[in-house]
Amino acid sequence: MNEVYKVTRDKYLIIKHGALGDILQGLDAFESLRKSFPLANLTLLTSPAFASLANLMPYFDSIIIDERKPFYYFRKTYQIRNHFRKNWTAVIDLQCSKRTTAYFDWFYKRGGGNWYGTAKECSHPMPDFTNVNNRDRMLEAVKMAGASEFKAELSWLVKDSKMVFKKFKLKKPYCVIIPGSSPQKPSKRWSAEKYANLSNSLYELGITPYLTGTKIERKIAMEVCANSRASEILVDNTSLQELAQIFTKAQFIVGNDTGPTFLAARIGAPTLMIMGDDTNPYISSPTGPATGIIYKANIQEITTQEVINKVQELGGFSPLK
Repeated sequence: MNEVYKVTRDKYLIIKHGALGDILQGLDAFESLRKSFPLANLTLLTSPAFASLANLMPYFDSIIIDERKPFYYFRKTYQIRNHFRKNWTAVIDLQCSKRTTAYFDWFYKRGGGNWYGTAKECSHPMPDFTNVNNRDRMLEAVKMAGASEFKAELSWLVKDSKMVFKKFKLKKPYCVIIPGSSPQKPSKRWSAEKYANLSNSLYELGITPYLTGTKIERKIAMEVCANSRASEILVDNTSLQELAQIFTKAQFIVGNDTGPTFLAARIGAPTLMIMGDDTNPYISSPTGPATGIIYKANIQEITTQEVINKVQELGGFSPLK
């Protein structure tokens, strides 16, 4: 009875601020924690941008929002400090950033608790993860904390998909193209001209290309549409959950190194990521059952035909859905 009581009180703080693609790569780690410690209290510390996604997930008992303000915002710093002063069974740092190292040094180290991460002098230092895929890195981290390995089951993300197809009136067969990326890294983008050429080729093959992206990516989507038969109906028009549901029926997805491309890969649709010198393919390749990459240091040297050939290898053209 005492052992059961102890297990029910185990409390884990998991740190994962972002970005979106990295959080999606962490789904297997989150599933592994939840299934390995079903009676434990799991709390996620994350950024405001990912609160809605975190609340959809079936893994966490509570969410702490960290605005990551400069440390001279004393009120916010005090609030974060108080979270780390709680009696955690362990803190599992999946972010491993300078900020989380500061959290360990300033708020946690003195208490001598269990900390899994890369902070110097932490109780459970992670091994060298140089050139290890982010999905595998996070999974190994939770296994260090005693979790067994499980693959994420994503029915919570793609359920009730009928309404989304009724809402957008998508023409089958269709594919999804993701021409944008982080505004801080426009160099990660294959050009609008090349995406337009790809869209025209796919349309001639009888597949309707739909573009997706956020509001700040509308300009590049409009450039693609102006020179192709692609539709921008999905740009700034879907929730993450709706986008996941759309991916389930797509012939395939082609995109840059950006969050939605990782989402498509995790859903299980044939997914191709186009990469240039700004992306380390060893660390940042998406993971999924039908996922591939094309990497060239100069991303603009990747040709339309290379993309079509790779999509064919991934099974994106047959059978037509």
